Amino acid sequence: MKNHLTFLLVLFTSFIVNATTWDEPWQKEIIQKSDCFVYGSVIKVNDTVVTVNVVKSFGRVLTGQIKIDGFFMLELCSMSGGHGPELHFKEGDEGYFFLKKGDNGNYMIPTPSSGFDIIVDGSVHATYRHTYHQAAVDPKVYEMTYSQIWNYYHNKKVNDVEVKKFIEEYLSKPVAGFEEDELDLFFNQHVALETAYLLNIPVDFDTLKKFAESENYHSQISAMRCMGVQNTSEAKKYIITYIQQEDKSSFSKVMGIEGLIASGDKKYIKQLINIKDKVSDEETGFGGNIMDPRVCTSVPSPRMAIEMIAEG
Repeated sequence: MKNHLTFLLVLFTSFIVNATTWDEPWQKEIIQKSDCFVYGSVIKVNDTVVTVNVVKSFGRVLTGQIKIDGFFMLELCSMSGGHGPELHFKEGDEGYFFLKKGDNGNYMIPTPSSGFDIIVDGSVHATYRHTYHQAAVDPKVYEMTYSQIWNYYHNKKVNDVEVKKFIEEYLSKPVAGFEEDELDLFFNQHVALETAYLLNIPVDFDTLKKFAESENYHSQISAMRCMGVQNTSEAKKYIITYIQQEDKSSFSKVMGIEGLIASGDKKYIKQLINIKDKVSDEETGFGGNIMDPRVCTSVPSPRMAIEMIAEG
């Protein structure tokens, strides 16, 4: 499997025809800006409205049937052919929805391709980082992690004991690849790293380094995202060293840079600015097909990521 290949890439072919594209938000922002997080089944679909029967809600209680008829984080980059963005569900779809209530009393998802994690063949096609990078996850693991992630970002009590056990168990194992017999472990390691990032859970430095130094492109990215929220000088020094290495991917470098910037540590931010010209200016991105409607989503080069703070 090529490094730039997404986990479970879904092409929304009707948007290809209409050349409607948008900038897809990151999952963290979707969680923060959603009002409701529910599990339900799609019972009715037409061109503009989807009816969902809510089976379970996390946080704010929703029951019975709700209607989804719009988008609350959609930033269009292009639209042609007279067709706007549409909802893409089918009757019988079951899964988890991140929703915001609209002024008309109905609900919205973030974009046509985000805000829902559908169950396929018994696994949740789950988003922990970005919809370009989904993982097939057991529903029990999904609910165990996401119930606490939701609580964390919505000022509710977090009980992360089980989550921490899960993270420790899967990150203690060798870094998985993309071979068929490794995929389940890879997906769970992805969930463990991204959950640690989202919940700001401390992870042993050598464990994170193991993933950051691995040959698995996606594990490098997750490890560096997680490294960025470790409030230790060891992790921050490592990021400074890591982003100057030619054999590391631009995407993972940017994740480390953004984490260091978010820390607000002026000492290391100054170091970032001082080494700006020593880091790669190679463009990076999510990969996928150029005709994917999410093609407007971008990731800066490592140098550009630093220049943005130097200029700001």
